[in-house]
Amino acid sequence: MDEIFNLFENQTIYERELRKAFKRIFSGSIKESFLIDVYNFIVKDPRYHYILFGTTDFKKELSIDSLATGNGFNTIDICKMIVMCHYANTVFLTEQERGKQQQSKKYIDKLINDVLNMLKIKKLATSTFSKSSLESYLPIIYYSSALNNFLANQYDMLKANKVKVNQNYNEDFNYLMIYKLIIKIRACINLADIKAPDELMVLYRTLIELFMTYVALWDQNDAIIDSFKMFDKAAFDYNYDGRIPDNIKIMANDQKANEIQFLNYGWIKNLSEFKSLTNKSKCFNLGGLGKILDIKYGNYISNFGSELYKFYRACNPQTHGTTLFLNYFQTELYIFQNMAVMIKFISRIFSEKLFNLNLKFQDVDLLNEISKALDDSRKVYDWVCSDQKHLDRTNIEYAKRDFCSMRMRS
Repeated sequence: MDEIFNLFENQTIYERELRKAFKRIFSGSIKESFLIDVYNFIVKDPRYHYILFGTTDFKKELSIDSLATGNGFNTIDICKMIVMCHYANTVFLTEQERGKQQQSKKYIDKLINDVLNMLKIKKLATSTFSKSSLESYLPIIYYSSALNNFLANQYDMLKANKVKVNQNYNEDFNYLMIYKLIIKIRACINLADIKAPDELMVLYRTLIELFMTYVALWDQNDAIIDSFKMFDKAAFDYNYDGRIPDNIKIMANDQKANEIQFLNYGWIKNLSEFKSLTNKSKCFNLGGLGKILDIKYGNYISNFGSELYKFYRACNPQTHGTTLFLNYFQTELYIFQNMAVMIKFISRIFSEKLFNLNLKFQDVDLLNEISKALDDSRKVYDWVCSDQKHLDRTNIEYAKRDFCSMRMRS
């Protein structure tokens, strides 16, 4: 990498010009001297040259402009990744704690490793983003997008090659529901991308309902899947003709259940966990399905379905347009933490149960990285929720960071 720096007769001129460029682009997001230090640690290390530049041959004409704009060398992308990771790692620290962190070799090594992993999967993660302002995102959004896009690519390949699902799972149902979930998750990420929080919560609410239905049914036999399809078709037709089929009315009466609720959720009576519920006639709704999921997955995740239902209800004010109140930074963390859990869950079913797939891309373990991003985001979320001052500060900072990114693109 010395060839690059030797192109400049005066190292001081290079550093000064680089500092000016970084200050103009990333002002207020990170300390410029720290950004330059980490950037230099990365680009001067020969071990990383192929990852960063796709080559180890630097005997070509270079300029400060090409370095600062990323033409061929991804300089700005590297810095955007540094800003994204550093912000997520230190937003909850005091100035003194942040300064100490920036002096830590252990922290800098971790930051560099995080940045390199993100650069390896950049094309995968950002293929559906509408803008290039990576520094305005959070790692949990970045890895949610990467893993979801990876699943989409695998889905297309498997579907095109007519690959059969493993064992005795219902193939048509699983293929269709995985497709619908991937598309809805992608749409949620796109709404976060354009900063549309109310619309994000509305769509996220429908995603929860679809996800809860899928994880209740993905491993069921054909008879139970067919029963679900019968109820689903009847509920769809009801929206047009207002008629409830006689056979469903009879079943609802037998269960002493509300006919409309039974029309939408009568299929849950066929699930083995249903017999364990109390007050069954009141359970033909999403809350009842949540209780079934609590039982089904209780050995792995406590209150799995009940927590999902709680998140569903939290979206009601935005869905019905009855509130003007929303803390965007907190809301984004809240949604993507839960969406990351969904993506992980779908990925495990998709790669381990339905098919035998490896979830690595460019030697990056996507499942492991989204798990780490999820753990880190929970620390941030707990800190944000601990004090109104923290909430106010992050909302202001996050708005400014996105505004700066928009200004940079204009």
